[in-house]
Amino acid sequence: MISSQGVLDALAAHDYGLVTGVPCSYFAGPLRLLDRGAAPPYVAAVNEGGAIAVAAGAQLGGTRPMVLAQNSGFGNMVNPLTSLVLPYRIPMTVMVSMRGWPAADAGEPQHHWMGRVVPDWLDSLGVTWWMLTGDGPSLDDLLGKARPVLDRGEPAFVLVAKGAIADDAPKDAAARPAGLPTRDEAVAAVLAEAGDAHVLSTTGYLSRSLFNLGDSERNFYMQGSMGHVAGIAVGAALARPENRFVVLDGDGAVLMHMGSLATVGDLAPDNLVHVVFDNGVYDSTGGQRTGRRRTDFAAAALACGYRDAQSVDSVAALRTAMRGALACAGPSAIVVRGASGGAAGERASSSLSVTEVGDRFRASLAKAAPRTDRPASP
Repeated sequence: MISSQGVLDALAAHDYGLVTGVPCSYFAGPLRLLDRGAAPPYVAAVNEGGAIAVAAGAQLGGTRPMVLAQNSGFGNMVNPLTSLVLPYRIPMTVMVSMRGWPAADAGEPQHHWMGRVVPDWLDSLGVTWWMLTGDGPSLDDLLGKARPVLDRGEPAFVLVAKGAIADDAPKDAAARPAGLPTRDEAVAAVLAEAGDAHVLSTTGYLSRSLFNLGDSERNFYMQGSMGHVAGIAVGAALARPENRFVVLDGDGAVLMHMGSLATVGDLAPDNLVHVVFDNGVYDSTGGQRTGRRRTDFAAAALACGYRDAQSVDSVAALRTAMRGALACAGPSAIVVRGASGGAAGERASSSLSVTEVGDRFRASLAKAAPRTDRPASP
């Protein structure tokens, strides 16, 4: 096992001048050091494909890049890997955490397939890869082996097993600005106003909060598929215009596939309320910053065609905004500036299979009575 600082020392020894990627708990220690300004500079990308693009630009500019990502986002890499990196012969090193390898945990079925197929996919693309485990070989050795591959203008992948990198970097106390609602407080406020609406929650701790605070057959807890809960919700809202839908989303998830805002705005389902919990971090992977300081999600939603969007920073304001959004024609966006940190809670898949979650959500829609309180037109 290599220490968190040991990872950064190995990168420095092999002349890596920039790190970019999307967080994973397997890299939590090194990422905490990078977040605090340790060299090399770190660029938080919005998704894995974006990280490949940032790395390609760095390489074209003369800086050797390293990409950090998890295998659940490997699909996001495929397009820039096959249409940019390989044909343009842009060398880069990519470290990919292997969640679900050698077998997925019972509570994380979303990692089952990607835990199996990444090595085969890389082989099919002719991409060289090695596995980093706690038993060796060392990261320094693998980065040395990568050098001649990079010199040929090719990418090199290091697949990282659980426990190969120690989570031993000092941890900061969770930031909780006074007065901002916690994740659980925000979810409880949404549930208090949602009534008979169907609620869809993004992957990570928001789904855990929803499950623990108000499990219902009308809830859809998404595990994996980060950034896609708004797309699922707009499809359901269009299929069932007689029912109401509330989305519980996170700032990092929205950033990952922000184009979904344009889809929602363009299709404009009047029965959709999109709540974004904006705490500035990826809580479920260790609290890494989302890497943006100027993004105004409410302004972005309005620019994309949402009929209403507002920002709130208290439970009372959130409840008021929910009541207003549910009473008027949507789509509406409510951005909740919230506190980071807090207990994770139990995931839904510890009690329900994800198949059961989908089946009962589908069944609840099939038997749901049409709403009688049609929203007012704008």
